[in-house]
Amino acid sequence: MSPVYARWTGERPAVVLMCPGRNVSEVLRREILLGLEEEGVPVVVQEGNGDAEELGHQAARLSPLEVGIGLDGQGKAVIHHRKLRRHQPVFTAHLNLRPEAARIVGTNAARLVKVLPFKSV
Repeated sequence: MSPVYARWTGERPAVVLMCPGRNVSEVLRREILLGLEEEGVPVVVQEGNGDAEELGHQAARLSPLEVGIGLDGQGKAVIHHRKLRRHQPVFTAHLNLRPEAARIVGTNAARLVKVLPFKSV
């Protein structure tokens, strides 16, 4: 699947979580989603190709909230904002299959939307 840089046209604004179709830990993906849910921020999952930075950048460009998360097969997660350059993510974490760290990534993406301080990983 090639990158798509069109805005997401869903019913409501949401953060976009973008990851490759396979080789991604379902545990980490689920924990990121739970972190967003706990903060009350909706999320949409999209499939894409590339490393975590590229996926996060694409996700932010798709998100009506201008915030995206990229998660790659190596367990690296990146939170990106639409107005930033590809190599300048807001937040980067190497999750190393740590579910608690993945949940904080989701929480921090939601906090970026809500303009609240980040939690530390």
